[in-house]
Amino acid sequence: MSGRIGLTEVVTALQEELAEAARAGAGRDVRFPVEGVTLEFQVAVTVDATAGGKAKFWVLELGAEAGHSRETVQTVTLQLGAPVGRDGQTVRIASQPRSERP
Repeated sequence: MSGRIGLTEVVTALQEELAEAARAGAGRDVRFPVEGVTLEFQVAVTVDATAGGKAKFWVLELGAEAGHSRETVQTVTLQLGAPVGRDGQTVRIASQPRSERP
């Protein structure tokens, strides 16, 4: 099946984007606490016979479809709590000053 993105890759990319937004917002006058994140996407579940029947979840890219009989497509919703930094404090994302807005 083409269009495979591992679930781990999706969550890691989200972490990186939130960290980048927090860094960009450091020192800004207005900041927004992130109270939670909800992700919803289509996943294909595959079973790898060579890995002892281990299941693997693949996030489908837009337009991708399950095309193999060993794959099942499901909708998955992940409800994540507020992201926290290494210090355990809630991450805050700042607004962009009007002078810097496109």
